Amino acid sequence: MRTTYVFTQSLLITLALLLTISAKATASEPGDIHLEKNNIRIVFSDQEPGPLKIALEALMRDFMRVMDTEPSIAGKMDRDISQPEIVIVNRASGALRVTSNQLKKLDGFESHRVYADLESNRIYLDGNDLRGAIFAIYTFSEEFLGVPPLHHWSSWVPVKKDVISVPGDYDLFFKSPQVRYRSLLPGDQDFFTPWKRNSEYNNNVWLETALRLKLNTIETYSTILPDYKLTDYAYLIDKYGLVITSHHTSGLNTSFRTWGDYWREVREMEPPEYLLSNESAILDFFRYNAETVKKSGIENLWTVAFRGEVDQPYWSIFKDAPEDDKGRADVINRMLQIQYDMIKEMTGEEEPYARITFYDELAILMAKGYLKPPVSENMIWTFVSGRRDHYPFDDLVNFDASEPVKLGYYMNFGFASTGAHVAPAESPWKMEFNYRYVNNKSPLYFSVVNVGNVREFVLELSANANMLWDYDSYSTDRFMIDYCTQYFGEKYAEDIAGLYKEFYNSYWIPKKSEFEGLERQFVFQDLRYARAFDHVYDKFYAAESMPDLNPLHKIGYESIPGRTFRIDIEYNNAENQVDAMLNGMQKTIPKFESVAVKCSEMMLKLDTDKQTFFNDNLRVFSYYMTHLSKTLYHYIYAYKYQADRETLIRNLDLAYAEAIRAEQYLFEAQHGIFSTWYSNADPLSRTFQIDTLKSNIILLKQQALERK
Repeated sequence: MRTTYVFTQSLLITLALLLTISAKATASEPGDIHLEKNNIRIVFSDQEPGPLKIALEALMRDFMRVMDTEPSIAGKMDRDISQPEIVIVNRASGALRVTSNQLKKLDGFESHRVYADLESNRIYLDGNDLRGAIFAIYTFSEEFLGVPPLHHWSSWVPVKKDVISVPGDYDLFFKSPQVRYRSLLPGDQDFFTPWKRNSEYNNNVWLETALRLKLNTIETYSTILPDYKLTDYAYLIDKYGLVITSHHTSGLNTSFRTWGDYWREVREMEPPEYLLSNESAILDFFRYNAETVKKSGIENLWTVAFRGEVDQPYWSIFKDAPEDDKGRADVINRMLQIQYDMIKEMTGEEEPYARITFYDELAILMAKGYLKPPVSENMIWTFVSGRRDHYPFDDLVNFDASEPVKLGYYMNFGFASTGAHVAPAESPWKMEFNYRYVNNKSPLYFSVVNVGNVREFVLELSANANMLWDYDSYSTDRFMIDYCTQYFGEKYAEDIAGLYKEFYNSYWIPKKSEFEGLERQFVFQDLRYARAFDHVYDKFYAAESMPDLNPLHKIGYESIPGRTFRIDIEYNNAENQVDAMLNGMQKTIPKFESVAVKCSEMMLKLDTDKQTFFNDNLRVFSYYMTHLSKTLYHYIYAYKYQADRETLIRNLDLAYAEAIRAEQYLFEAQHGIFSTWYSNADPLSRTFQIDTLKSNIILLKQQALERK
């Protein structure tokens, strides 16, 4: 009996041992390179430029997050191959000595490769140039340490590891991206700016995010200061190895907003009036700005522009501007050519890279054939998705691909005054439609997306970055599955991708699409709600009898009638704007509410570490838009029936209660490093302050109670 027991016990031990060996072999094959905790060396030359050193520091932090270890750093490869090495190569600098037979083939600019050499026990993070090397570092971090590009924004929780095994034949190769300049623009930053002020880390990490997404350019507003200096913001972008380009208001890196500073602080005199007839003063201003950029030594993609002090036409500030379209365009044509000639002078190049953005009035003048921008092999004509609603505008539709210029595109995910701001609305599918249309005209060379406060648009930004690198392999449907798998887990990825699409499709469509093949061309985004609240408030109690049932009007610098709100009364089975909005809200409320309920159910199914980002990035937005829509419905209903005191007060109370609920759901996304994201917002009238709406409703109710 005892013999049988001993034999059985021995057999069980043997089987257990075999299973353990088998499991280890599966997790870590003999052909793998094993990166073990406290036994990792990174080979990196101290002669590399600063931006690559910043990326190395980020990689060291990633190792600490995942393995609780900090690899040692060596300046050259070791002949002793017993310890695995991660070799970081920047071929453009040549700072690290690596023989050509140790390296694999790369492509052109920003091409990079992550590959293993089992024989030498090395893993190469190999870039064809500075940014290629940076991208190789972040590729390795994502693939083997599991650090996603949005780790900072997604409340990512690392999976701890003691050993990382890299297959000995591993080889991941990225050719040069299709689009040369891939840019993001933080637009209206009422949440983002105060948040960045909270810490140096917050102020910098979004630039790391841009590089982890493999973007390479940041669009800025004015960056010119007196004494031939740039703003700290410009130097910070350059510090991270990103290209700087300037906004469509800012020719030669600034707008006329700095006109007064230039004359008072540089020229030590009172600024002359804005007069086209005083062209010498304008050219002095241009030259100083161009010389400042040249002296800075930053990597700059030049912009030519001639607009106002802010986002406005130049004729808003120049007293002697022509009043006809052709005359206005002739002035712009001349000023743009003067700026481009200055860029040639500053760079010493006959065909310097530069861009112009056909924004608003420029797009209209371009579509009419009056605008004649500079033509050059390296001049990038940047077209803009139709203002307020984002689709290819007439100037792009009419573009002749035989023009000897390069093509760029600007799309707003966030849009001040009437677009998406607190909640995303455009969608990756709409982005793909726009960018495929542009690229079918001519291969795209430059892109910029306006991402507002960034956090609300990380999904669209990620999709855009993915598409710009390789059009041929990109599909939004496939991207959404990959994105949801990465951030929420594989099990429910397909279901969550469907919820995102359902969320975007819940927005009220105030007007039927007109652009062939484009769904959801016209969307009633959250800032259109905000402007509707404003305009109706201005008309509340203005009439003694029947209120104005068409209270919505255009906003400042609107150049196309009806574009501000895009409400087609007939399409909405209504006779006026008020009834159209009431009908629209009745359609959209149950859609948003359905998505919100499904999100609540889905969140409970997810792993705990995936729930926070799911809540922040989809569930909160669904509930916010549900209750914002209910707020608008009751607000408009109170306005329409203000003659009935009981109906008026009841609906104002309901509107106030729904505004409170909308705000409460938003505040669910305030946690950790985002604990004051909404509550500490800078006041910005062209966006939306829900506290202002609540105060207005209280005042309207008080006035209702006082009415006889």
